[in-house]
Amino acid sequence: MAIPVLIDTDVGTDVDDAIALALAVASSEIDLRAVTVVSGDVALRGRIAKKLLELAGRAAVPVGAGIRQPVLRRRNFLWLGHEGQGIVAADDRLSLSPTHGVDLLIDTVLRERPHVVAIGPLSNLAVAIMKVPEVVEAIAHLTLMGGVFGSNPDPNLPPVEYNLTSDAEAATVVLNAGIPTTVVPLDVTWRTFFTKGDLDRLRAARSPLVQTVCDAMEIWWPVHRQFFAATRTYRADIVSFLHDPLALTAVFDRSCLRFERRRLRATLMDEQLRFVDDPDAPPLEIAVDVDAPRFVAFLMERLVGFANSV
Repeated sequence: MAIPVLIDTDVGTDVDDAIALALAVASSEIDLRAVTVVSGDVALRGRIAKKLLELAGRAAVPVGAGIRQPVLRRRNFLWLGHEGQGIVAADDRLSLSPTHGVDLLIDTVLRERPHVVAIGPLSNLAVAIMKVPEVVEAIAHLTLMGGVFGSNPDPNLPPVEYNLTSDAEAATVVLNAGIPTTVVPLDVTWRTFFTKGDLDRLRAARSPLVQTVCDAMEIWWPVHRQFFAATRTYRADIVSFLHDPLALTAVFDRSCLRFERRRLRATLMDEQLRFVDDPDAPPLEIAVDVDAPRFVAFLMERLVGFANSV
C-alpha cells in the first residue's frame, strides 16, 4: 500500500526540491496528499510546485503557501533571484489552495495522518505545532533533510546546513516535540549528486515534468557552482546535489542507506543550532552512510522511466 505523504518544501532555489517532487510523483510507493511551501516569496514557490505537479498530471494535489520569514525574524531566508526560471511562466494559470500553508498542513495531518517529509526550513511545522499541539501525535513519522553531524571528512563540506540553521528556533521546536523522526543530514547527502553526464542521460526521458526539471538544473548549475568557485578540489561537472531526493527515498526505500539511533537534544548555543547528547531526549534516527552510486542509479531509473500524458 502506498504511503500517504505531505511534503513541506522551499522549492525554487536549489533544484533538488524539484527533483524530489518529481521523484515523489514517479514513485508508486508514495501517495502524495499535499505540498506546503515555506520561505520568502511563498506565492512563487507555490506556483513552482503547482506547475511541477500539473506537468506530472497531479494537479489535484493541493499546494499551500506558508510562512514567509523565520519565526522570530532574527534570520533571513535565502533568495537568489533565479527562482521559477525554467519552470514557471508569468502567464501560467496556476491555482494554489486558498488555505494558508500552515492550516493546510494542520488539516492534512489531523485528517490523514501522513508521513511528513520536510525538505526546507521547519517554520511551517513549528507554527503548526504551536498553533495546534495535536499535530505532534497525528504525524505518523517525520523525515527531514538537515543538519551536520561530523561523519563526513570532506573539506568542502559546509560546517552548517541551511534547512535547520536558517530558522534554528523553529527547528528546535520541531526536533524536540517528540515526533518520531528520521534525519538525513548533509554529511550523507553531500555524497550524492548528478553530473553533467547524468543530466544528458535524463534528457532521454519523455516526461514533460522531467524535461522541465532538466531545464531547471541547467539554470541552477552555474548558480551553485559560484558557491564553490574558490574550492580547487570541487568537481565542476556536478550539476546538482541530491539532498532532498535522498531524504524522500528514506521514506520508502532504505536499501541504500544505513542509520543509527541517538538521543540528541536540539538546542541553541550562541544563536546556532546544536545537537547535544541527552538520555531524556526523544530518539532520532540519523542516516550515517549511503551507497551513493546505487542511489543515483535508482533515482535515474525512476525519473527516466516516469511517463505521463500531460
